[in-house]
Amino acid sequence: SQGAGFYHAYAADNDNFPTVVVTIGDSTFFHAGIPGLVNAVFTGARIIVVILDNSTTAMTGNQPTPQVGYMADGSRGNPVLIPDLVKASGVTFLRECDPYATEDFVAHLKEADQFCRSDEGGVAVIISKHPCIMDREATKKQAHYRVSVNEECTGCKVCIKKFECPALVFDEETEKVFIDQNVCIGCGVCEAACSTGAIIVEEMGGRK
Repeated sequence: SQGAGFYHAYAADNDNFPTVVVTIGDSTFFHAGIPGLVNAVFTGARIIVVILDNSTTAMTGNQPTPQVGYMADGSRGNPVLIPDLVKASGVTFLRECDPYATEDFVAHLKEADQFCRSDEGGVAVIISKHPCIMDREATKKQAHYRVSVNEECTGCKVCIKKFECPALVFDEETEKVFIDQNVCIGCGVCEAACSTGAIIVEEMGGRK
């Protein structure tokens, strides 16, 4: 909530592999991240900044952020857009992507890494834009999938350790992972976390 990631990144940025990645929420970016971003640009830092834009202030009660165009009481406000602030801070590398589109998002990260390493490199910003899962109205509009784990599961637990979704549960008896359907929100993103292809994601009307 203090935007401290920028300053940790400065300390770790020494032009060596790998490029340091900073993550900051959209609300925190508005109240504490802008000075850090300006300082990063000013000092020539070569870091990747991922702004997690879920269009709400989730940690304090889902109040709207300045860019959504309305205030906590429902009255209208003048939107202040994150991309405009990023560009005004002097950032030349800016991408926006839904992180649920995992292949596209990884491609943007790789592109940002190459930019940071280039002669003209500096701060690279990726805006990771997806509604908060606590926003029920927003999640109603997104695709929902039926997720399951087949017998190809080797029990390696990589999906649990790396993806960290609470719906992925390890069964000690079968030594395999299963999906807790009471917790799963049906986003289907976990499919990319399994190297053996054991996580099956199907649309409600058929295979994804």
